[in-house]
Amino acid sequence: MTDSVSIDSRPEEQFSALLDDDDETCEILSPEEIAEEIERLIYLRACDLVEQWELADSRDRWRHTGEAPPKASDIPAAKPPPYYPAQSSVDAFWFVVAQCDPDRLKRWLHDHPEDAPFLLKLLEGK
Repeated sequence: MTDSVSIDSRPEEQFSALLDDDDETCEILSPEEIAEEIERLIYLRACDLVEQWELADSRDRWRHTGEAPPKASDIPAAKPPPYYPAQSSVDAFWFVVAQCDPDRLKRWLHDHPEDAPFLLKLLEGK
């Protein structure tokens, strides 16, 4: 035995009612009005999120708090990424190390001053 399901065939507009806070009456909205209201709510929520993000960031907080905007010197500089030599330099370094010639290694490191600190750490780790 199966239960039958009844489908209400009334127009959609009759189901799209919003409660009016002032007089507790229901206002029937058209689908276009509902779409506009949803779009408005999405816009307001997006504005709220942007405000939360800006309040959390010291560079943008002034837009909502009345503080003076930060000076460029107040904004911390981004830390540069750590330096890593090219893989070809690392390979060449290991080739020179394998030659077991300390003078040649010293000259090679002298010719690669930016790579030397990193490469020497690799050598110490071995």
